[in-house]
Amino acid sequence: MYPAEPFQGERCVVRRVLNAPVERVFHAWTDPEMLSKWSFGSEYVTISLEVEHRVGGRITQHIRNRTTGENWFFQGEYREIVPNRRLVHTFHFESDRGEDDGLSLVAIEFIPVGDSTEVVITHTGLANEKKTKGTIAGWEDILTVIDGLLRT
Repeated sequence: MYPAEPFQGERCVVRRVLNAPVERVFHAWTDPEMLSKWSFGSEYVTISLEVEHRVGGRITQHIRNRTTGENWFFQGEYREIVPNRRLVHTFHFESDRGEDDGLSLVAIEFIPVGDSTEVVITHTGLANEKKTKGTIAGWEDILTVIDGLLRT
């Protein structure tokens, strides 16, 4: 379906320290109920979400932009899962208007920092500089939403 490796193109790294222990932060990334609350940030609402949380398992999500009504469809496959430490999955995103971001790879590291957690997201295989800038803004928004959820 998709080419296997390597993921060529632009790469971005986004870091943020969240005010919650690593177990809670990792849970926010792996629990379908939590995922549906923050996935793709504040501009989107989850319409449907299916998660097979295992190496080789699929992630399939339909989201809608709250402002424009545009629908986006995300598919990924877990490549690596190390509880409370690391998640790696492929990332394929396309809209109902035919926009396709191609296949990329996301690695998320969870680093304990006292009672907090540093999250390091490395997204590889982005198409161009414009997509990279948008991806950075998207990950920053996602981390802000997760941080808010974890504070409640």
